[in-house]
Amino acid sequence: MAGINQTQSNEWSDATKISLRGLYTISVLAMGIGIAVVFVLNFATPTGFILDQFSEVSKMSRPAYGLEVGKHLLRLFSLILAIGSPTLLVVSQILRPISRCLSYMRAGQPPPSEMVSKARRRIINLPFIFVGFNVGMWILMPVLVFFSAYMFDMMNIRTAVVFSARASMVGLITSSIAFFRLEAYSRRKLIPFFFPKGHLADLKGAAKISISRRIMIFNRLGTVVPMIILLVTLVTVQWELDTSVMSAEEYGRRIIIFTLVLYCIFFVSTGVLHRLVSKSITQPLENMLATVATVRDGDYGSRIRVLGNDEIGVLGDTGNVMIKGLAERETLRTTFGKYVTPEIRDEILSGRIPLEGERREATVLFADLRNFTPFVEDNPPEEVILGMRAYFTSMHQAIHLHRGLVLQFVGDEIEAVFGVPVHFEGHADAAVRAALEMRKALEELNIKRSAQGKPIFAHGVGIHSGDVLAGNTGSEEQSAYALIGNTVNVASRIQDLTKELGCDILASGETIEQLKESFQMDKESPRLVKGYSRPITVHRILSRADIRS
Repeated sequence: MAGINQTQSNEWSDATKISLRGLYTISVLAMGIGIAVVFVLNFATPTGFILDQFSEVSKMSRPAYGLEVGKHLLRLFSLILAIGSPTLLVVSQILRPISRCLSYMRAGQPPPSEMVSKARRRIINLPFIFVGFNVGMWILMPVLVFFSAYMFDMMNIRTAVVFSARASMVGLITSSIAFFRLEAYSRRKLIPFFFPKGHLADLKGAAKISISRRIMIFNRLGTVVPMIILLVTLVTVQWELDTSVMSAEEYGRRIIIFTLVLYCIFFVSTGVLHRLVSKSITQPLENMLATVATVRDGDYGSRIRVLGNDEIGVLGDTGNVMIKGLAERETLRTTFGKYVTPEIRDEILSGRIPLEGERREATVLFADLRNFTPFVEDNPPEEVILGMRAYFTSMHQAIHLHRGLVLQFVGDEIEAVFGVPVHFEGHADAAVRAALEMRKALEELNIKRSAQGKPIFAHGVGIHSGDVLAGNTGSEEQSAYALIGNTVNVASRIQDLTKELGCDILASGETIEQLKESFQMDKESPRLVKGYSRPITVHRILSRADIRS
């Protein structure tokens, strides 16, 4: 058989911390406590056999009475040992696939994959296998014990039948408690180790119990079994009732005593069963809610601990797939945001940008480096790339500072927009402020370049406001967010005018009309630009001011 891979081998390194002793302890305790409960219930039953026992004991002296009680306790412990020893042997065989797998791991040897699969199946099936064995023992052993007593004339047939039936019913309770104790132990110790990634429901050959059945089992065992025990006891006592031996008052008193003993035993046992059943449902849900809370806070590395193959386990696996998808989506979102602005990214991912585009009013800004061709010719490609990256980074920060969105870098040119895809008032003011910020950023960049003996940069910025068609363009296979319309063309032509007029920032009259803030500026005479039929008026932007010139 093929061995497990190296990654799994590293995961098995903690096998020395895994112990199966708790499973043996649970098995023996379940059997021992069940026998003790049967012992107490039987001696609290007002049957002729028990009354005869008490009658004989009441005639004994105190030392003889103590000796008789000691004999009964010794018989009880002997019976527990007699039944517990084969129980341990059977449990060791049930746990054999798991212990063999752990032996390989503890020795530093990767177990065969088939052995690991068998151990995983046995871990999930363990409570079911043990309950089947335990219930069988609780049916078989009482029959052997009490009918042996009948054969040796120690009790009558009715008492033997009642004691056997009662022991079997008590066995149902203790077996159920053992089932959930074994399951809880496996979930705490074994399942996280053997199923680190969950997917218990995907394992073939594994038994499962639904949540509705868990609740039904608790309901049946907590209500039906005590009622049956009480009813059978009352019927049996009625059959054996001899009014000459026991008065009605004595009969009623003993029935009350038996009922109280039965109530106390089942009050405790059903309380334990209720706690175990509740935890088997609520703990996985609490773990799931805690993980969801961490994911909600942005921790996509968290995973739900899947500890069962029931509906909650399937929900946990589904939740982990969902969390993984969210993590991948966040990675995609973060990576996507490096290629487009975060605002455009969020609008695209949310589906708020229609494929056919939408008309919006915005302010468009174009920036272009001067004398870029000689710069490329006079410098190695590596220096060109580093210089362009430094320039684009500084300009992008200046634009982003004033809520502008860089749509694209084309060669040595930057296209940016203010007011789309997220509209805001004052986009014209924001664009002018961004252009002034770009001037300042370029001056700071040139100081650094000059200190390094590198040529300094110069650029021109054109700004124009108007209607644009904003949306996804490109092919069906690959789309891009872009602006289309005359406003974009005019902004580009205004940027070209900066070369002719010998300035670095020009804004159109349409942009100036929308300004709410004060800037120092010089108005230029109307000019014709390429691709535009009417003359346009532009203003040189000098600086921010308290009074607009």
